[in-house]
Amino acid sequence: MTPSRRTVRLARDRRGVTPVVGVALMVSITVLLAAVVGGYAMSAAADAGRPIPTVARSTGSFETGPSGGCGDNTILVRHEGGERIAPEDIEVAVRLPDADAEARLVDLPVSGTALGPSAVSDPDNIVYDYCVGGVIADGGRPWTAGRAIAFQVNAGGGTVAPGDRIEVSVVHEPSGGILAAVTITARPE
Repeated sequence: MTPSRRTVRLARDRRGVTPVVGVALMVSITVLLAAVVGGYAMSAAADAGRPIPTVARSTGSFETGPSGGCGDNTILVRHEGGERIAPEDIEVAVRLPDADAEARLVDLPVSGTALGPSAVSDPDNIVYDYCVGGVIADGGRPWTAGRAIAFQVNAGGGTVAPGDRIEVSVVHEPSGGILAAVTITARPE
């Protein structure tokens, strides 16, 4: 029995199906990968498009003293010029580079002058959480030229000693950009 011509043609046609299916799968995978990479790139571009407000200049100061009353061991970061920034858009990062210790003040402004548990991330006990002031306290006012961010550090508790370097960064929370960065040296009383 010999196969008919029609049977032979069908057998040949079936062999041609595998490359066509392979090409269709490769095109589908390529389109899917392009969509995933394109979506990621678009979301990254949207985040990068958020402008960082400009703070033309900022200054910082610190003096050690006994803990207990507000006013001692206070860090002030003063806005000297540039755009106004809403206090709810501000986070403050405090770092003691020599001790490899770090703290963050978040969810600002606070309603009074004390940092609640949700407003501070401070595993190294750098910040004295009962005395904050300036634009990050009492409901806050915009951080504009002449206004300061004020908070105390635990110098009396031995965390910060005279001569320690303290790095303070004021971060624009919506964009993640740094508005101000100051390095302060703790001075003796």
